[in-house]
Amino acid sequence: MDLPSAPDPLATLMLDGRLPALLTGIVLCGWGAKLYRVVVLAPGILAGVYVGAIAQQLLSYSVTTGLIVTLVLAGMGALVCHFVEGLAIRVAGAGFFGALAWLGWPLLHRGALPFWAPLVASVLGAIVFPYVYRFLLRPITALVGAWSVAWALKRPDSLWMIAGLAVTGTAIQLWLDRGGGGEKPAARSPKVKKGRKG
Repeated sequence: MDLPSAPDPLATLMLDGRLPALLTGIVLCGWGAKLYRVVVLAPGILAGVYVGAIAQQLLSYSVTTGLIVTLVLAGMGALVCHFVEGLAIRVAGAGFFGALAWLGWPLLHRGALPFWAPLVASVLGAIVFPYVYRFLLRPITALVGAWSVAWALKRPDSLWMIAGLAVTGTAIQLWLDRGGGGEKPAARSPKVKKGRKG
């Protein structure tokens, strides 16, 4: 009687989803904010490449012209996605701050809500929220990555592990954004002042 063959551990991990979750979590912990930028621009770039390929078939121009057109369309698609993302963040900030003013005013002051309070809060939100969002992007992606790693290691309820990985991931992303790990600029040599010989 033949014994059943042992399951391939790599295939089991892949099918279980733990290995992809582990790798995704590690990438999100260390490079989440940078990866987010790629994810935002990728649809526009892919759409530009796709439209360029269709235009090549319809217009039948040369390979060089097709390459230039495709690059231009991909760049335009990336710019559109960048603009839409920025606009969406500003609109979300305006709505969030406006809602905070509308809900928070009765807690701070008695009387009717002035018409200008939500408007001022919305304008402030549209200006301030993109900076807050960019700052929070690092800890949020690190937290998602930390939870993904914990789930892959079958410890999704370990708050200490998730918190430790999230803090470490946030610190790594901040360090990488500030040029950590790169070559230090060469120290400037002091200038020698030429004195007059007298």
